[in-house]
Amino acid sequence: MLTNAQSVSIKKIITLKTTVFVLVFVIPLLFNGSQIITGSIINTLLFISAAKLSKRTLPFMAVIPSLGAVSNGILFGPFTIYLVYFLPFIWIGNYLLMYITKTHNMWIASFIKSIFLFLIAYVFVSLHIVPKIFLTAMGVIQLGTALIGGIAASAITYERK
Repeated sequence: MLTNAQSVSIKKIITLKTTVFVLVFVIPLLFNGSQIITGSIINTLLFISAAKLSKRTLPFMAVIPSLGAVSNGILFGPFTIYLVYFLPFIWIGNYLLMYITKTHNMWIASFIKSIFLFLIAYVFVSLHIVPKIFLTAMGVIQLGTALIGGIAASAITYERK
């Protein structure tokens, strides 16, 4: 049996912020499957973060998912050096997604994130740093997962009157 003090302490620890922090790290760490599924779940959590958490939390939320993805590649399977090249840009893209959602809307945020990441991929491909497949992964797939995530987050956070 938990005492009232223990119950209050657990409630302070298990907040929306800590739950989302854990999920955005664990989802890419544990699920090495489809970029569409994993990306959509992560983008859903990023949109929820933008809607429900403070602006000062957003930079941390932007970084954590890719750390989970890198950990997955190191621990469970073929680690790709290409992901490391994109890390700072993925962080910026995630931050842009959340910040623009907070200040404008999810549609604009989704397009800006995907255009930003596509342009970075285009530069990397042009410089022969990464293969051409990254144009798709950092372009249309990013747009799709962001839009799916935004729609899912809207449905989850929708407040009925």
